[in-house]
Amino acid sequence: MESVVERRFSFLTPPAPVAEPEITETVDVDIVVAGAGLSGLVAALRASELGASVAVLEKTKSWSVRGGHISAVNSRLWREAGVVNDKKEFVREWIGLCGNRAREEIVWLFANHSEEAMDWLLDHSDAHGNTPRLGAPRYAGPTYTERYGAYLFKIQNTARHLYEDAVKLGARFFFETPATQLIKENGRIVAVIGKSPEGYIRFRAKKGVILATGDIHGDKEMLAAYCPMFLKVKNSQYTPVGANTGDGHKMGLWVGGVMEDKPLPTIMHPQGYNRLQSFFLFVNTRGERFMNEDTWCQAKSVNVLKQPGNVDYAFAIMDADWREQLIKGMPVSGGLFNDNSLSIYGEPFTGEREQMFLDTGLKNGQVQQADTIEELAEKIEIPPQKLRETVDTYNAMVEKKDDSQFGKRAELLFPIKKPPFYASKFGPAMLAVTGGLITDTHLRVVDKEHRPIPSLYAAGNVAGGLYGVDYPTLVPGNSHGRALTWGYLAARFAIEDGEEA
Repeated sequence: MESVVERRFSFLTPPAPVAEPEITETVDVDIVVAGAGLSGLVAALRASELGASVAVLEKTKSWSVRGGHISAVNSRLWREAGVVNDKKEFVREWIGLCGNRAREEIVWLFANHSEEAMDWLLDHSDAHGNTPRLGAPRYAGPTYTERYGAYLFKIQNTARHLYEDAVKLGARFFFETPATQLIKENGRIVAVIGKSPEGYIRFRAKKGVILATGDIHGDKEMLAAYCPMFLKVKNSQYTPVGANTGDGHKMGLWVGGVMEDKPLPTIMHPQGYNRLQSFFLFVNTRGERFMNEDTWCQAKSVNVLKQPGNVDYAFAIMDADWREQLIKGMPVSGGLFNDNSLSIYGEPFTGEREQMFLDTGLKNGQVQQADTIEELAEKIEIPPQKLRETVDTYNAMVEKKDDSQFGKRAELLFPIKKPPFYASKFGPAMLAVTGGLITDTHLRVVDKEHRPIPSLYAAGNVAGGLYGVDYPTLVPGNSHGRALTWGYLAARFAIEDGEEA
């Protein structure tokens, strides 16, 4: 199978080595970090705290982060709120949700160390007056129940503080200088070649190189090879645009690393169009209901992509009482994109943000409003008779409090009878591909024989092993939680392993 991939995809062919006369400068440090996203910033600061000299290569003009939640299995502020997750139960559920494709030792690495890393970040955040709030989103399904553990950081402030603290400790950042190649001598990674506006720079690493360059979704050829599902998605909300092209994955492959089994899991939340969909009636472009809407966010996105018509959207149908229904159903539903995703633990859900989604959608055309179901169908270009039939069938099941079609819980069955009626267009947005290079439990990239490549580490979405079939939001924000934990650990492991070498 690997030979087929090698013949088909050009990214597996390494570039020619940079000739010595082309190298304009050499920088000697203990640790080289490729990438200044969340994982790279954490790695740079933690390595600096541990006394290492650090150089960070970043292809864009500045550091960058995005998103809302960062989570851990357990952590200080959640313990103070009386919420403690059982790690053994957490790991069992995680592995099941990943279809047994996750590497168990890597899941345990996250379960055992995410609290240490999060408490470290909380301490730094407290010192800057940037203490986060406890995030409330948690899907409370009967067979898939998410857990509390997420924080709502002011993430741009968090990143800026990580960067500034690292610089104060001596870390050097080289912006507009993408890492392009790794240098391997006697089986060990000893340097990184970066390409600055002035020319090539050789960054020699005495102890280790940490790949933290983000995911692959900006490279369509890599998506075709490892994650073809993402090619169906038209909306990407990952920033900075064009930055994440699998640079770390490629460099790791060129020196003998291996990717985990494909297809790689994705983060694609249903926020590609309008964000209002929750547990209301979903119909495809034929006017057909196609799933149990009482589910977690990833399931909605995946099922939308399975629908006919080569489209990446569907419609949530609701009536005038939608906000009252939403508030009533939230205690037994919840979770990302069932509630507003930014709700705070201990505060009541009001639906105000969802009202904003509806109002914005009415203005930009992603939400349509009509006084009859037939008129609504015409506005969203669905056969009126078919949508009428689907709504009538649904309402009959609501009256019986029995969804015999897809099994939605009775507490979340609400009628669609009171005008005006609404259709909210929703679908997935690309956020990240969460798979990558196989590592050991020291986050060292391994070769085909699963032997670690000395001095080469992978963090964040460059690293594989934690996920499997899909991205489980068992604790929302765990991708950022992994970026934090892996950056924190990779810095320590690189220094410790370097001292032992």
